Amino acid sequence: MRRFFLISIAGCLFLAACNNVKKPSDANFTKAINEYLAKHGEACTSISRQFPVDIPKSEQKDQFGIGPQMAALEQAGLVHSSNTIAVVHGMLDALQGSTPPQQVKRYELTMEGKKYFRQTPGLLGQTGSFCYGQKTVDLIVKWTEPMTMGAYSQTEVTYTYKIVNLAGWAQRTDVQHVFSNVRDTVNAASKTNQIAGLQLTNQGWEVPGQ
Repeated sequence: MRRFFLISIAGCLFLAACNNVKKPSDANFTKAINEYLAKHGEACTSISRQFPVDIPKSEQKDQFGIGPQMAALEQAGLVHSSNTIAVVHGMLDALQGSTPPQQVKRYELTMEGKKYFRQTPGLLGQTGSFCYGQKTVDLIVKWTEPMTMGAYSQTEVTYTYKIVNLAGWAQRTDVQHVFSNVRDTVNAASKTNQIAGLQLTNQGWEVPGQ
């Protein structure tokens, strides 16, 4: 009986050591970074206008900008277009006054597009974005030896990410051509090192400011 009791204690201590959330380990760091990415790691690309998006003829043949972006999204099935007459509001309206009504190509969201469209934080408040996947940790590459800084132990973790549930439209070459940030984000998955600063709390490791 005494031998069984000692074995049980040893087993409990071993499991406790393995499950210690405060231990610096790949598993604990992966968990902490994934908790942060669950809130801040959705892969999205923003557009500069709100729907419906009206594109005048002068912008429809541009190689870059909102015109070709809408055209690529239409090919991907996220928006559909129609020809109409509308006043196109510009950034200089306050100085120059509104332009007269003109022929435009109007783009609106399709049912498929609505699945991916979000309002996300931007530099000047909320902005319209198409989101195409969720970043999670792919591999912990390395981490620095934890050091005590003030009241916390801290470490710097280098990792790579993967994109879960990557939308098919984000892999299209025409979309990636006009949305370079989509191309860069998709191509960097599992290849490009990312760095996260973690700190130790009474609940375990976490990325500050979640």
